[in-house]
Amino acid sequence: MFKPVHFVTAARVTLVVGSLAVAVLTLGPFQGAEAIFGLNDKAAHAIAFGGLLAVSFLAFPRMRRNDLMIAALVLGAGVEVAQVIAHRDGNIPDWLADAAGILTIYGASMIETVRKMAREQGDLTFSQIAALDRRQPRRRPAVAFQPTIVEPEAETGVVLSFAERAARRFPSR
Repeated sequence: MFKPVHFVTAARVTLVVGSLAVAVLTLGPFQGAEAIFGLNDKAAHAIAFGGLLAVSFLAFPRMRRNDLMIAALVLGAGVEVAQVIAHRDGNIPDWLADAAGILTIYGASMIETVRKMAREQGDLTFSQIAALDRRQPRRRPAVAFQPTIVEPEAETGVVLSFAERAARRFPSR
């Protein structure tokens, strides 16, 4: 029986093979090989890194898209540095072409998120939608030192129960 987890496994295998192919093509002695397919250098970079990002979205479904995008950008920068070390033509315009392909795929992946928000929460503002998001923890303000308050009952000798002390120290919201 074919299951979604099989797509993940196939995508991971494809990602490894694709990454190795990009590494060999960008670092090996194949400079100008993209002309065989009718592409220039910048288009080949954009397609290669955009494709790797698209496959990584399938290969790692539990990772955030932002993290995968940042990893792809760092990988692109690493390839350009490796090209300089390997005495190839590594430059910033190539990395910008990588980034263009990555951002194109990332932007396309965000379309479904925006469509879902429009369907389910179309009348709310973005700040209201963010307030409803259960994934974001609600943080209490950080207090470096909270002074203890001397209460008048403590001076009179009246003993408070644990529940009363806790209720005073941690008031309900």
